[in-house]
Order: sequence, then structure tokens, then C-alpha cells
Amino acid sequence: MQTKGRVSVHVISDVEKLVRIRHQWNSLVNELSGNPFLLIEFSKEFIDCTLNGWMPLIIVISDDEKILGIAPLKTKKSFLGRYVDFLHPSWCSEFILDEQSRDMCIEYIIDYVFNTMKCDFAGFTLPGDSPNILPLKKQCESRRIHRKDLPEVGRRIIPITSTWTEFEESLKKNFRKELGRVKRNLSKSGSWSVTCLEGKEYSTITEKIFNVEKKSWKEAWRTHHQNGEMDSVLASVLRAAQAIKDDPDFKWSVRFLEVEDKTLSYALIIEYKEVAYVVKTSFDKDYRKYYPGLIVQNSTIQELFIGRQNKYIDFLSDLSYMQNWTAKCLPRTRIQLTKGVVSTAIQFIFEKTFVKNLVRQRTRSSVMNTQTNQTNIVTSA
Repeated sequence: MQTKGRVSVHVISDVEKLVRIRHQWNSLVNELSGNPFLLIEFSKEFIDCTLNGWMPLIIVISDDEKILGIAPLKTKKSFLGRYVDFLHPSWCSEFILDEQSRDMCIEYIIDYVFNTMKCDFAGFTLPGDSPNILPLKKQCESRRIHRKDLPEVGRRIIPITSTWTEFEESLKKNFRKELGRVKRNLSKSGSWSVTCLEGKEYSTITEKIFNVEKKSWKEAWRTHHQNGEMDSVLASVLRAAQAIKDDPDFKWSVRFLEVEDKTLSYALIIEYKEVAYVVKTSFDKDYRKYYPGLIVQNSTIQELFIGRQNKYIDFLSDLSYMQNWTAKCLPRTRIQLTKGVVSTAIQFIFEKTFVKNLVRQRTRSSVMNTQTNQTNIVTSA
């Protein structure tokens, strides 16, 4: 712990210590953020599944007993030096900071990362409209930290501003025709429906999801790269969602496409502060020709429009098939920081390594996504 007057900087890497500040952490998120993945239950799970040499680095800034700011980070050391990133760069990617103390908190975070820990590099992926970007840039300028801004994968969203009928009629004609054809083909295989299970039916949900995952075309990838182990992030998200019991703004559910007594696909949805997040979808590869992932996602979008409880739907990514439903995308920025006198060669290697890993991450996201190939076929038909 570091103390500067009444303000102290705590670093937490132990899950048990994290649990002790649950109430203050979640109160801060509920007050300042609309991102459900910043809730402490998700950070706890992301810590538990941190692998490949990464260590959790949760920086908590307090004034006496009041928490002013939280940086949910992780750190790793390689032959190039020590590196810091967000705990989950895709979802849990923001600082949780009290508005009045924002500049001070950013100053303490950067000071701890680069002076106390002696980190060589840091990378922060932030929403394009994040209020933390400007104070972060100011700190870099005052401390002579080299900064490079890189475009990051955005988040495709669907604003819910009309009726479902009006929205459906706004979709491209070819896409609407193909949706109709796909549904008719599925009907030929038997009676089908999309059912919704709320989070309280946890055991049934997890059983049905993992049964679909075992039949997913991604299973071959997992067998080759993960020794057949189930998606650890998916399991973490399910456990975290189930653990959130007392937040009226948070709820989750799963839609399942079923034909007779067979589950073909699913869509995992988290709703928080009037935003519905499409967290994960997958389908049984044996039924690929029926486009089960496309159908379950379209039915989910329809239900969310009809329910009128959210302002928009967030796909959490920007894969090409999502353009079938929306042209609107929220930008994100990757701010890459380098401290000290780093040789041009090392900096070049680091940046090339980062870009290579980013491309690999994006490629994996596309490969592991359930509908990219299917829906592109529909679009081009």
C-alpha cells in the first residue's frame, strides 16, 4: 500500500481480499458506469481464469475508507519487459473512477504502473467516448511517456427506437427474403420454437449450453488448442452472472432454438441499465444448413424490440455478419504506452508483437464466433 496524505493506493491480487470490497466496488460501478462486466463478480471470475503468465493487478485508490477509483488490470513479464493491460481487454476495459477525482486517480494509476512497478509497456482499450482518455493523455505528456493510439474493434449496436415491424421492414430486402427461406426450411425438419430461460434456471441453462458447445464446430478448435476443455471465458461469465443476486439493474437469460426435443443453438443475453448485450452464441454443427444461430439471434432481437425494456442492443464486437441488422458501430481506441528510453529496435519488436497478437485475437474472435460464415452466405445470396 502507498499513502499520499489521506489518499492511499492499494493493490489486490488475491480474490479473497477482493470480496471484502464487493459492496463499495459495485456501488461505484452502479453509480458511474453502464458496463456490467465491470461488476466485481466478473472481475473475480476473470482473475480466476487468468492464464499464460498473467497476474491480476487490481489498483484501488481510496480517501480514508471511501473508494475513489479502481483499475482492473493484469500484468505479465516477457523478454521485452513488463506489460500491463486490462483484466479483460474486450469487456472489462475501463477505469472505474469518481468523476471529481478522475485526474488524481489517473495520475496515481500511471505513477504506480510505471514508477512503482517499473513497467515498460501498458495498453488500455477504451470506448471512443471514454472520459478517461483526455486525463490519460495529459499524464503521458507530463511524464514523457510515449503514447500511440491504435484503432480497436468497435461494438456494433442496434438502437431500439421503433417497433419490431418498422425495424424488420428497414432491413435489406435480400436479407429479409433469406430469413423467410431459412425459417421455411427449418420448419420442414419439424416443429421449432425459440424459448427463453431466465438466469434462475442456472443448472438447466448450463447443461443445455454445454451440450450445444460439444456439438459446435468450434469443438475441433478447442480439442486442438485447449485439450478439449470448454470455453473458460464462457464458464466464467455464466458463474459471474449467476452470482449477482441483489442488483435490480442486472438480469440475464438465454434463448434456445429447439426442434422437437433437440436444442440447435443458443444466445446468451445480459441486460444492464437499459442495454441488452449479446454475450455469446453457438450452434450444433450437424444443423448448420438450417442457420440455427442466425434464427436464434434474429428471434432474440425481435423479443428485445417487443419487450421495449432497453435502449439498444450491443453485440460487443464488430463482425461483418452483424451489419445485416445495423450500420451503427461504437468506436474503441487502443492506447499503447511506452516508458523511458526504449531502443528503437525493442519498441519496433514490441509494437509488431502487439499488432500480431491483436490480429490473432481478432481472427480467433471471428473463427470462434458462431455465425460469421453462415450469415455472410445469407447476405450474399
